[in-house]
Amino acid sequence: MGEVAILFTILGMSAVTLLIKVGPLAILGSRKLPRLVEDGLKHLPVAVLSGMVVQLVMVKDGALTFSIDDVTVWAVLPTLVIAALTRNLFVTIAVGMGFVVIVRLIAS
Repeated sequence: MGEVAILFTILGMSAVTLLIKVGPLAILGSRKLPRLVEDGLKHLPVAVLSGMVVQLVMVKDGALTFSIDDVTVWAVLPTLVIAALTRNLFVTIAVGMGFVVIVRLIAS
């Protein structure tokens, strides 16, 4: 891939990302959303993160698996406890990443 193609790829991806983020704000920014929609949107980041975590932990090579030897399995358990106790997404992510690092250091 040439340098010009790479540049256009980066510019195109940037434009799409900008439209995805700014589009809803531009369209809905001045409108009041129904309470049900606002309540539902509050749960969206956690739902997306949960889907990503389950896929990371349970899917290996395109197949659904579960291994007790997997580092991420051991990191998920205390992370779920922290998530339930704090209900803070940042703290949950930080604790989960910290547990992965600790378990990998212990395992190696």
